[in-house]
Amino acid sequence: MTAMHLSSNQDKVTNVREASIRAELTDRQWSFLQQARELGKEKIGPAAWQVDHEARYPHEAIQSLRAAGLLGIAVPEEAGGHGAGFGGDALLLPLLLMELAAWCSSASQVFTLHNTGVQLVHALGDAEQRAFFFDRVVMHGELFASFGSEAGADRFKLGSGLAAVDGGYRLSGTKIFATGSTGAKWAIWRSVRTDVEGSQEDRFAMPIVDLTAEGVTVTDDWDGIGQRGTGSGTVHADQVLVPSGRVIGGEGAYGLVHSFFNTQFHIHFAAQYVGIAAGALREALDYVKEKTRTWTAGLKVTEDPAILIRIGEMDAKLEAARQLVLHAARLLQAAQSAPELYASAALAASQAKVIATSASLEITSDVFQLMGARAATRKYGFDRYFRNARTLTLHDPVDKQREALGKSALFSE
Repeated sequence: MTAMHLSSNQDKVTNVREASIRAELTDRQWSFLQQARELGKEKIGPAAWQVDHEARYPHEAIQSLRAAGLLGIAVPEEAGGHGAGFGGDALLLPLLLMELAAWCSSASQVFTLHNTGVQLVHALGDAEQRAFFFDRVVMHGELFASFGSEAGADRFKLGSGLAAVDGGYRLSGTKIFATGSTGAKWAIWRSVRTDVEGSQEDRFAMPIVDLTAEGVTVTDDWDGIGQRGTGSGTVHADQVLVPSGRVIGGEGAYGLVHSFFNTQFHIHFAAQYVGIAAGALREALDYVKEKTRTWTAGLKVTEDPAILIRIGEMDAKLEAARQLVLHAARLLQAAQSAPELYASAALAASQAKVIATSASLEITSDVFQLMGARAATRKYGFDRYFRNARTLTLHDPVDKQREALGKSALFSE
């Protein structure tokens, strides 16, 4: 895997906007962000239209991340990774997700779920499990997925069953919205033990399933209007053998890290909403400078108040959302060593998600008013930003976050 070049304190940024971002970050964070941007410009962005148009897995993006050694971003440094996320730098992942989503949000979503899987191994795996799976990620470039959703009427009830047998366990069940399944080697498969008594929480189990194993069927039947390249289809397990060393955590183990992962979930999705909006605005500004005609006689399009006012409004919304994401991520970072801050981090994550949702939906729509009618033709593909934003922002209803914020504002002392 390619070694990461870290910038020095002597790096100079002359662009006023870039300078403000640079001032917020460590040398290491800035270097990773620049690497992701380079990949976006050269590899990920150029293939994004085709990924959307053909509704196919973002092979170019994932291969570029693999070649750059970024699939191991959440693997601890002592295991050959870069130490982002759980137990490490909680700000680094949302930084990268904002950048990646600006170029291809199907790729950023696959990357998000991969890193969720890696972090769960870090948080819940034993020493042998961590050594094995970190090696598969860092040295072999294998991807994780993380499956939770099922098709039952009760979204909170798990139907996937795991039972002990000689040599391990047998798993049966079906997962929907199985993001990344078409390109992943491993999947965290949330399930319940069917051979023990107790509540669902008592019987909760997290086997790590080899998606190429006998009895696993991956069906790429995702047909969304957006996020078309995420491979978020259906995966079925029929009496799949899970070796005994491939179940992570024990009874009650996930509850000990739930606050971290639940908060991070919202931060990471909010980060991608910001990235989608940033990508839409970036392309819109290029279009305005090259193709848009002025609405005010005698003025260049770049001097037209009707254009400048809209750009300014979108720019302010985008930066507000970005700052809320970064604020939430910093609180999550602090909470790892001061657990009493998890409630504050969760509150900040809800605020970030609410504002990022609105900003993403508004900006990806409003750019058309900025660019003009010709931009709405199919050949440009600008509509993919709105379709992606509309689809991804449906993940976990944002009204639940608004409700939580309302209760906090009313009843906190």
